[in-house]
Amino acid sequence: MSQKVHKTKIQLRFSDIDMLRHVNNAKFATFMENARMQFYRDLIAQQHDWNETGLIIARLEFDFKIPVFLNDDFYVETWVSAIGSKSLTFDYRFMVDTDTGSIVKATGKSIIVCYHYKNETTISVPQIWKDKINEFQGSDF
Repeated sequence: MSQKVHKTKIQLRFSDIDMLRHVNNAKFATFMENARMQFYRDLIAQQHDWNETGLIIARLEFDFKIPVFLNDDFYVETWVSAIGSKSLTFDYRFMVDTDTGSIVKATGKSIIVCYHYKNETTISVPQIWKDKINEFQGSDF
């Protein structure tokens, strides 16, 4: 991938582990949310008023490759792969660093719709968000 990605360290908790001693697949939606919100805080809208406008999830996808374990050095790489008139598509790589390099443990995708909570309607993706994403990633949306 030639574009820049955002990296979010994930602290795994004992409660993330299931009976098979690896991270339960249901936890990945939360990891995705953590990475996406850190992406927003770091790159787009540090002072955004989430009480008026924000984001709603339209779609989540996951492809699990290798289990993640409690002591893994775990992080999520996040980037925007598409911007529509009212939505953003985020892609994710769930990664673990090892002594021999980084390993992709899973991948994911989410489609997020911009939403006005008080008016209960979808809204256009703010131009400032597009500008900041393009500036960081080196993309041209």
